Amino acid sequence: MAIRFLLDKLDKKVLSIQILQLVRTAVVFGISIFLAQFYSDTHIISQYETLLLVGTGLTFFWVSGLMTTFLPYYYNKKEEEKKSVIFNSFVSLSALSVLSFFAVIVLGALFFDSVHVSLFIAYGAYILFNSPSFLIEYIYLVNGKNKAIVLYAIIAFSLQLIIFCIPLFLGYDLLTAVYSIAILALFKFILLLFMIRKYGRTGFDLHLIKAYLSKSTPIIMTLLIGGSSEYVNGFVVKAFANDHEFALFRYGAREFPLSRILANSLSLVLSGSIAHAISKGNLADSLSKLKKSSQKLMHILFPLTILLILTSPFLYRFLFTETFENSYRIFNVYLLLVVSRMVFPQTILLGMQKNKPIMYAAFIEFSVNLGLGVALMRFFGIYAVPFATLAAFYIYEIVLMLYVKKEGIRLKSYLPTTTWLVYSCLAWLVYLII
Repeated sequence: MAIRFLLDKLDKKVLSIQILQLVRTAVVFGISIFLAQFYSDTHIISQYETLLLVGTGLTFFWVSGLMTTFLPYYYNKKEEEKKSVIFNSFVSLSALSVLSFFAVIVLGALFFDSVHVSLFIAYGAYILFNSPSFLIEYIYLVNGKNKAIVLYAIIAFSLQLIIFCIPLFLGYDLLTAVYSIAILALFKFILLLFMIRKYGRTGFDLHLIKAYLSKSTPIIMTLLIGGSSEYVNGFVVKAFANDHEFALFRYGAREFPLSRILANSLSLVLSGSIAHAISKGNLADSLSKLKKSSQKLMHILFPLTILLILTSPFLYRFLFTETFENSYRIFNVYLLLVVSRMVFPQTILLGMQKNKPIMYAAFIEFSVNLGLGVALMRFFGIYAVPFATLAAFYIYEIVLMLYVKKEGIRLKSYLPTTTWLVYSCLAWLVYLII
């Protein structure tokens, strides 16, 4: 009844995707808790985190880029062309999945001696079938199957948690667990084939694929440059630290998922509103809506962030055992990313269809994060590395704010500055005291 009430009151498409993302994140978090509770030896956990780092690092940018492009590309096509878009999007995803399968194995074999190559082969098989299956939720979305998205998320990701954890609980090795989720990914891939047969139209269209990839490339590059902070830091720590320190870092280097999901969803929706307002010559009202919406979000996320900063030492000890207790020191730094998440200059630039400044800012963010991350790691160890990400994110937002100012838009027109400053100072003060 509660879910039905929410679906009646909120945007059903946005809410269904938010639920899916939350469930997906919860499963990743659940596996981390299980491993921490089940293994006192961090070597196995380090192996799993290495697989995750390499596999996700090689796929997140192109999967997200293609899926972000899919919706506007699909909706801009005529009705008779939409089914062809679904099939050829599947072809694009599958082709890149094959390349990623081999890349994971080669990269793992060449640079990660601590992890046996058989584990990279198993995880590569998981990527091969799982990456195209992201299309499932988008096929449901464009066909108005919002409840199906929620049901799919609950079933698929619950099964992933269970299928991964049970072999380890029964005493089998990590290789068996990884192959188990690879088999689940195969079944998701088969489901996708049935959905393409129902909602798509078989027919290889090279022109359509080229156009789709062309439109996706700027977004893929932006994600590759600006969205790789997590993976850059992971590789930096992996290069300079031992297995135990790497596992500690990976367990702490987690942004508050609710903050990221709610902020990104708000940005996605309101960038469209801004674009529509510009076409109607009514930008001021849309900026006011962004200001009010971000203020409401601040009243939710900042108190939650402060509460997490205060309780994280106890939560880490309880959820991840004393082995990972010190990871809270890294997690608390990542929590301060909420300060930059609550500023939305990129939303305005996206609405104005000025994407190049976002790419430039992302390049600056990447450079700062990599350079500062290496320096901090070499001189101060793993607990200082998150400050590189924090500095990079703050600089990224400042650069975009300056671009927005150049467009003649004042900061106070889209940001509730007093609310933001008070909450930001309070969050930093609590962090420094703790």
